[in-house]
Amino acid sequence: MVWCFLLLLMVTASTGSAVLATSKKQQSTIARWTGEQICAMGVDAFYALPDPELKALFERDTSMRYEDIPTAPNDQERARITGQLMGYLMAACPQQLENYKNR
Repeated sequence: MVWCFLLLLMVTASTGSAVLATSKKQQSTIARWTGEQICAMGVDAFYALPDPELKALFERDTSMRYEDIPTAPNDQERARITGQLMGYLMAACPQQLENYKNR
């Protein structure tokens, strides 16, 4: 009986922590940094960067580690990051927004 409770507690704890793997601040940082890079180099060039170069740029420009970027964001993370990114592109470089949408 105790083992079942501990197993249930562990599953609940791990599920709860996965709901928001990145904070709102981190999500905002990811969106803004991505938008800045897209505005500077264009959508296609940004998404063509090899991982090592992308990692170096991200870690140089932000206080986050590249590994902090969610590889499988949940729906809430994805919506927040995408919404902020699109808002940034709309304000800073609207010509790239269409390229981003069509990607």
